Amino acid sequence: MTLSRHFRAATCLAAIALNLAFWAALLLLLLPAKAVRRSRGWFRRVSNRIYRAAVRIDNTLLRHVSRAVWSFEELTLDPTRPHIVLANHRSWADVLIVQSVVATHGPIIVFLGKRELIYMPIFGVIILAFDFPVLRRRTRRGASPATRRDDDRRRVGEAATALIESPAAILSFAEGTRFTEAKRAARGGSYDHLLPPRAGGVAAMIEALAPGRGTIVDLTLAYPRAVSFWEFLGGAAGPVDVAWEIVPITDVAPERVQEWLNDRWQRKDTLLGGTNLMDSDSDLANLSEME
Repeated sequence: MTLSRHFRAATCLAAIALNLAFWAALLLLLLPAKAVRRSRGWFRRVSNRIYRAAVRIDNTLLRHVSRAVWSFEELTLDPTRPHIVLANHRSWADVLIVQSVVATHGPIIVFLGKRELIYMPIFGVIILAFDFPVLRRRTRRGASPATRRDDDRRRVGEAATALIESPAAILSFAEGTRFTEAKRAARGGSYDHLLPPRAGGVAAMIEALAPGRGTIVDLTLAYPRAVSFWEFLGGAAGPVDVAWEIVPITDVAPERVQEWLNDRWQRKDTLLGGTNLMDSDSDLANLSEME
């Protein structure tokens, strides 16, 4: 990258951090209201507005400081219902893009996090304010990998169940990690641009929200080339296309989630193999330039 792009990246990263810290401080002042039953509804409405305000500021910083560009058709989801958001994972920038696509005009996005994050400044406030689901890894020592996977799946299911009381969109990167060519070669699979999806956590979410209590929002993120988060902040990524499709949870049988994911990932891989998602005739190619 050029020196000017490095300056943009540093400026944008600092501004995003300050934006996060400012709203987290405000949430900390308002947090006692959450403990009072009569004011919980008010706190939820205000905190959701704070979340969206922070996302809008991040969008402005990325567009005008980083000059990052991503394209998609406006997506509006019912904020009173729970949603599962699936996406392929290429960069840490994915989180910022997904927030822009989903949360600007829809529900807030929650993430699965480790219990240790509760004790970290800023992140702990955010987790408590928005009821981010926390995985408490208390699996006994010496437990087998299968036991640990079952334990994690149970906790993911519990986290999804909590969304029924406090509707939000829970984000899942089904590949489990960011895509690299080295990881693709190590894992094998029949995909050229993706890692094989893992069904365990997604199946637990679907079981918790079925029958008919929400939707699955399938996002496909297409970068022009492999870029780091720093390059994205510096505006060196080029235009990123985002395609989406909404699938009713009732369309996916819990016992067939792996088969369903494999089919979705094959469709994503075909899209990503094209030169531009906006030229695709697929049902997933619902795109327009973000204004």
